[in-house]
Amino acid sequence: MKRFLFLTLISFISSVGFAQQSSRLPDNKELVSKARSFYVDTDTFYMKREALESSLLGQAEFKAWDLQVTGKKELADMVVRVKRIPFSNHFSYTVTDRDTETIVMAGKVDSLAGTVYGRIAKEIVEKMVRLRGNPVPQKLEQAAAEAK
Repeated sequence: MKRFLFLTLISFISSVGFAQQSSRLPDNKELVSKARSFYVDTDTFYMKREALESSLLGQAEFKAWDLQVTGKKELADMVVRVKRIPFSNHFSYTVTDRDTETIVMAGKVDSLAGTVYGRIAKEIVEKMVRLRGNPVPQKLEQAAAEAK
């Protein structure tokens, strides 16, 4: 009986060990596809958080995916961080999955005269379309089918 318990315990411990080794980090496509909310963080006077939030919410694809922008970082799935390279018009950004801290997108935008918000929002959405697919044609098809 003791031998049976010992073998059962060894079997259980080894199966738990293998289960932990097989866990993997989701890929960028999975992370972006499951995202439902975004938080915007900026460390520069030249990039207002509210303006980027508004630009993201104004993108047709962002609306079609029913994505939200939240003011609470702990409620967001994705965190958009924007930094300005000092003494330049170069703005770099990253989009990070909050749970795994995985950077799923990054880029750099050059901007003068206040166009940085729209350019960053457009670039983020274009990258998301490549990972998630374009929702706008699907929404148009659904609307046409419902109209019939």
